[in-house]
Amino acid sequence: MKLPQRITPSLLTAALALFASRPVAIAAEAAPADANLAAEEPVVLSPFTVDASKDRGYLATNATSGTRLNTPIKDLPMPISVITEQFIRDTGSTNLRQGLRYVSGIQLTSQNDQGTPGGAYQGAGGVNNAEGATANPTQTSYKIRGYVTDAVLRDGFRRQNSTDAINIERVEVVFGPSALLYGFGQYGGIVNYHPKTPAAKRSAELGLAYGSYDFMRGTLDVTGPIAPRVGLNYRLTGAYEDTNSYTDFNSQQHYFISPAITLRPWKQTQIDIDLEDGKMWQDGIGFQRVRAMANVGVNSDQNEHADFFTVPGTDPYRFRWSGPDTFQDTQASNFRAQITQTLVPNLTLLVGYNRSKADFQRRDVIGNLNQNVGPVALRARVFFNTLSTSLGDSNQNAVNGYVDNVALQYTWTVSDSSTLLDQVRAELNYKLTLFDRGNKWLKITNSVLLGHSEDSNHNDSVTGGTQDNLFNYKSPVDASYIRFGKQGDGTADVPIIARKNGSFSRGWDQASYLVYQGQVLDDRLTVVAGIRNDRTDNFTRTENYLAGTSTSTRSKKVSEYTRQYGASLQLTRQISIYALKAGGLQPNFSGHLDVDGNPVGPVIAKSREYGLKFDLFDGKISGSVSKYKIRRTGSEMFFWWAPTSNYKNFNPAKDIVYNVSNFSPTSVPGGSNGGNGAADAALPQWNAGVAAGAIYQKSVGGATNWYVNASKATGAAYMDAVFDYTKSHGMSWPGWLYNYDAETNNSWNDRASGPQGNEYLVGSDSAKGWSAELVFTLTKDFQIIANYANTKRVIDQAGKFAKSPNPQDRWAVWYFPNTDWGLTGKPLSTVYTDPNDTSTWTGIGYGSGERQDDTPDHSVSMWAHYQFPKGRLFGLSVGVGGTWESPREYQSGITHGGGQRITDKNGGIIVLETPERYNVDLMVRYAFKMHTHDAAVQLNIFNLLDDRKLYGLMYSAPRSARLEFSYKF
Repeated sequence: MKLPQRITPSLLTAALALFASRPVAIAAEAAPADANLAAEEPVVLSPFTVDASKDRGYLATNATSGTRLNTPIKDLPMPISVITEQFIRDTGSTNLRQGLRYVSGIQLTSQNDQGTPGGAYQGAGGVNNAEGATANPTQTSYKIRGYVTDAVLRDGFRRQNSTDAINIERVEVVFGPSALLYGFGQYGGIVNYHPKTPAAKRSAELGLAYGSYDFMRGTLDVTGPIAPRVGLNYRLTGAYEDTNSYTDFNSQQHYFISPAITLRPWKQTQIDIDLEDGKMWQDGIGFQRVRAMANVGVNSDQNEHADFFTVPGTDPYRFRWSGPDTFQDTQASNFRAQITQTLVPNLTLLVGYNRSKADFQRRDVIGNLNQNVGPVALRARVFFNTLSTSLGDSNQNAVNGYVDNVALQYTWTVSDSSTLLDQVRAELNYKLTLFDRGNKWLKITNSVLLGHSEDSNHNDSVTGGTQDNLFNYKSPVDASYIRFGKQGDGTADVPIIARKNGSFSRGWDQASYLVYQGQVLDDRLTVVAGIRNDRTDNFTRTENYLAGTSTSTRSKKVSEYTRQYGASLQLTRQISIYALKAGGLQPNFSGHLDVDGNPVGPVIAKSREYGLKFDLFDGKISGSVSKYKIRRTGSEMFFWWAPTSNYKNFNPAKDIVYNVSNFSPTSVPGGSNGGNGAADAALPQWNAGVAAGAIYQKSVGGATNWYVNASKATGAAYMDAVFDYTKSHGMSWPGWLYNYDAETNNSWNDRASGPQGNEYLVGSDSAKGWSAELVFTLTKDFQIIANYANTKRVIDQAGKFAKSPNPQDRWAVWYFPNTDWGLTGKPLSTVYTDPNDTSTWTGIGYGSGERQDDTPDHSVSMWAHYQFPKGRLFGLSVGVGGTWESPREYQSGITHGGGQRITDKNGGIIVLETPERYNVDLMVRYAFKMHTHDAAVQLNIFNLLDDRKLYGLMYSAPRSARLEFSYKF
């Protein structure tokens, strides 16, 4: 069900103006004498509040994200990048995600993510969407130092949904694991944004923008006093945005509003209450093209062997075959209430509560090509391409050339999902300075932070769609768009079932932490050390509404400790060196189970980092350089064909029976196979099995099939003969062995992607590299910010298989001779050191020592800004920025949806890279007075060089422009 009807721009503007006028009127009625009196009283900042008074343009001096306390960045033994409000404005960023574009080491779009869990695709379109984990509908998934993170922090509280830039005061990026303060994983780093806060001085700003693809945006930011006598101030920010895109039907509309108040009833007390609320409507989110492959199933990860199929006569750059009827509607809110109290001098208590909620409703279409299905009139001859036309593919369904009798086979999916995060945090900070009246070298400045937090995470999802095993059809040469309710020949769609499956998970984390921060030797040596204990557990429930079945699992409570030690030493007042040892932790809030049926434990990351910070020539040149290594253990990996120990679908008390309808010699009645000759070569064993009754025909479910009883000697002999022949002939395709019905009894449904749900392996990986950031403030009117990141990712261990309880089934899917899965082209003795014990799986050929990730080795970004200080051009400022990244490994020879190998025609792993990529953006701003008030006009041009090249499987968006008018009143 879609969210309520979209609002109009005029309605939003009226609502914002009405809301803003109330506190302004109240403030006008307050006694000015009280306001002046209050203004004369000094306001002492809380140690938990960042001091931005010394910030200059893009150069920030202090941060709270590193230690939770306001600390000079140059004294922190860790790399921190700060994105100021001015930088967000200058770069034309309208949301948090866009504000991160110029931070090297962060990838906002990925196509290949190492160890991405799920066995399913993150974005709309399923296997036909080339984007990886960053397609997550929360819009908070990105990669830092090669690691995917799925959340951001809002002033230290976890949030799992994007936010509009109108309410962002600054963004702080802490690189490396940061579990000590924030608990949850984020192994490569964490993004913490600070919302705008109420001010005691009234100000207001209105913004209106128009740009390419009918981009329209209006913003309002109003703040001021309500009751100065008690320090009651308010702030209201709001935005409305509506835009199309360069692709067919893709559009986005949203509104956002955030009221906030701050109250200081006493000098030592501050109360903060704020709310963010918004809705977003996205249309035309479905696939543009489908994979150029047939006969492997709708949304099967085997489709990843192929490039994309272009419908004849269409433009692959803009054409969206899925049409206008796909959508995603999002409703998100965040509420925070927080009190800061100075109990006695130097002892401050902070207690806060935060609730973040997001609801998603989606309708999508999933489709792929198939042969000899659907109405004959909708079948056509089409041309296919593999991922690499020069390398080819070992999968017989992946071809370069024409394929006959092909139709598009598709289904509709609907889903309703939600996330709810409840967080409570209490922190007590005590500062103590010793020996401060004597020798400066003896002075010791101490700060201790004691904290406790409790988090509850709810993830619920109900999915439905087209009836199972039924499909809609369309001609592959029909360039008209797919429409909901009508198939390609005009007949009605197959009926939709609103509720098929449900997934409900609850995760809890209770954490206590202690952080010490001290300075000695005339403040030249800064030490930061801490310890944290997290106690996590979770509950998961899955529902099969069609079958009327339900399963649930409750984990044991797990206790984990993480520690952090760091020190920074000033070699001079301008140059310092630092070292840091830190840890990261991610509880299993997803509710995923391992291949033994146990809830996956927390993922643990440990890092070591060394760096240099400098602030030269009175701040004209400042920056940092660091070198790091991160190792992560307990990370989830998904191989659909891996064995499990807890699924008990195979009955060991009965004979092993396989349906061999597609695994039989072609010469027998109804015989069919994969065409590699294995079944035909085993004809003598087949005949012996038929004579002994071990191989037989039977009518099951309205179809007459061939079956093999592999518990009988002659039946086993046939199966062994086909397997052995295939192994000795390059593991070419012998046919599909795993059709399952009422007659069969084997281990097929005991695999990791079995009917009870996906289960996961647990492995380890690492990242290492170095990074640099420079800020040049050559004059107060000319600034340049530049940064560089070098990242190398590698899988250390691909995971550990469960021990199958049924080794007698030696033809199970994990023993299957295939280059893509099963034995993955390797001898049985290489894959398993003991073939009777699947837990001895070596993982050879399946990731160990490989990258399997598209994080670039090198990335560079730079932005320069110049403001004309005087003369005829006074008020004019110009900004220009560029980014560059080295080639990215978008294909690592493994499917993202199921962990199958993708190999070339010679059996070698297919590894493909994008070309190197660079981008240039431009900003021109003119500030002037209008009726004595400040006003400005700003032009932003994105992708100035109009780069439209194909990078991997995704095109670069074309050049676009935006003009914005802002007015302060």
